Amino acid sequence: MASALVDQLISQKPRDDDTQGILVKGLRILAAVLNSRGKYKRARITIGLLHKHRNKHGKAVGHDLVSGAADYHLAGFIHANAGKKGAAKKAFAKCEKMQPGHLAAALDAAEQCGYSKQLAKLYPLAGPVISKNGTYVLEIEGRPPGDARRIGSVLGGEIQADIERQIAAIMSGEQAANARLQAAVDSLVPAHDYHS
Repeated sequence: MASALVDQLISQKPRDDDTQGILVKGLRILAAVLNSRGKYKRARITIGLLHKHRNKHGKAVGHDLVSGAADYHLAGFIHANAGKKGAAKKAFAKCEKMQPGHLAAALDAAEQCGYSKQLAKLYPLAGPVISKNGTYVLEIEGRPPGDARRIGSVLGGEIQADIERQIAAIMSGEQAANARLQAAVDSLVPAHDYHS
């Protein structure tokens, strides 16, 4: 269904900005579906078209760096699944360039391509482990989070032990589930009680 929509929109030559936006969304969905079905050759062609049409749409209405970074993150997965490690590494690097501090892309680049240098560089910026919806993540503020246990297993050694210690502390209640949020709440408590 997504491929029929994309084919129809690509054949429509004078496209307005709204139609171009719908085409970009359709290409994004089609690339993800093809990747999940294991049709990597066709997915690589689709991701190339996605980049081309997203740039064309960006020139007309303004570039959205967050969705562009997500597209390059998806492209990294597609290239890695197709066995093109160099192209995958390049796509993950482009994702990091468009949205600096993208911990999820750095984690996937380390797992898919064996390139953990960027992940090791971003880990200290992430702060403490956060519990979100039953999972434990590391997150650079305002950026996509990465799974804490997966980051620990990739980086290993003392970092892995520190992450596991923080997770155990959250589970036992010794550490706040979200240390940043707890620090913000604590800063709101007045130092002096003026009413008593």
